[in-house]
Amino acid sequence: MPNTQPSSSDRPPEGRHLILVGNGDSHLHVAAHAERLVQHGARVTLVTQQDFAFSDWLGGMLGGEWQRDDVRLPADRIAVHGGVHVRADVTQVDRRQRRITLTGGRELDYDWLSLDLPPVVDEHAIPGFYTAQGVFTASADDLWQLRQQLESQLAGAAARLPRVALLAGGPNGVELAANLLALGERYGRRLPVTLIANDRKLLPGACQRANRWLTQRLHRRGLQLELVATATRYHRGQLVLDDGSVVDANLLVVTDRLKPSPTLEMFGLARDENNAIDVDAKLRSRQDPNLFLAGEKPAGRSEGLTTRERTALLLASLEAAVGGESRALRYGQSERWKALNLGDLRDIAWRGPLWCRGRWVRRWKHRRDRREVAHYLGDC
Repeated sequence: MPNTQPSSSDRPPEGRHLILVGNGDSHLHVAAHAERLVQHGARVTLVTQQDFAFSDWLGGMLGGEWQRDDVRLPADRIAVHGGVHVRADVTQVDRRQRRITLTGGRELDYDWLSLDLPPVVDEHAIPGFYTAQGVFTASADDLWQLRQQLESQLAGAAARLPRVALLAGGPNGVELAANLLALGERYGRRLPVTLIANDRKLLPGACQRANRWLTQRLHRRGLQLELVATATRYHRGQLVLDDGSVVDANLLVVTDRLKPSPTLEMFGLARDENNAIDVDAKLRSRQDPNLFLAGEKPAGRSEGLTTRERTALLLASLEAAVGGESRALRYGQSERWKALNLGDLRDIAWRGPLWCRGRWVRRWKHRRDRREVAHYLGDC
């Protein structure tokens, strides 16, 4: 039974240790700018068994634009920015001593620890859904496996195509659905794809005009939409929705029926009635100020953060903790704008009531993405 009370003792200021546990998007950003933390005298260690995946390219990988090796970014490239990578999993946690034990028995002490662990599918969320021919998450490995399976069937002209249902709301679900359509279009065939989401609009944070344009475009490409809908169970090749209607589906892509990583549960942090861990405006745990939780909703935010806003917030919060001084965080234009790869060379970008679409959005997004990848890899 691990100790879960933080220690009140201070550590010596020399070489204070920051550990990043997990290969999520926020830790990729922190790893790419680890030199900012090292300049404050901190040692930065990344603990993850898996490499990073560049999430902005996962949709394009599913649609046939990128290969798996393109989206995988080696975790050990943190060394370019002054950090150290340890390829291991956490097996034990002692919050009182501020110590974690890794596979193989190695122990690491920390002054601060950040958690950015991808969630896992909750196998009990939808009764029967593991009887489908395939269940996939939005991880790089799962999406690559799905693409390989679909391409083998798309390439055979006589083969009957499987029906794919996405239980995925918000921009992530839209991008995956659009690129599944794009994968079929590459082979000159229409892949049956259904997007099921519990929102009233495809892009809840975008204006009405942007949503109307996007909805019409995806309808023309053959996407079946089930909005303000929730899947209740899976039975004999069909998803049963909360209104009693059914959706035929052989393959399921699940991004919104998830539960926290088992590693996160090792830290023994209490959750509220919404299954959330209480963090302050800087993603710092109120139960244990030595912990930062990248996946939680920061206090005082009525709306969710974009991925780039969240990554910038975590880096600024860690820098303030390590450096001992807090600065007002100002997001740049790149963090505020959201952009989606729709798989047909006409992407969409928006920020509140502002929006734009077309080929130039795609060019702008590619330049931004390539610059970020090159910076992390040290190829700038």
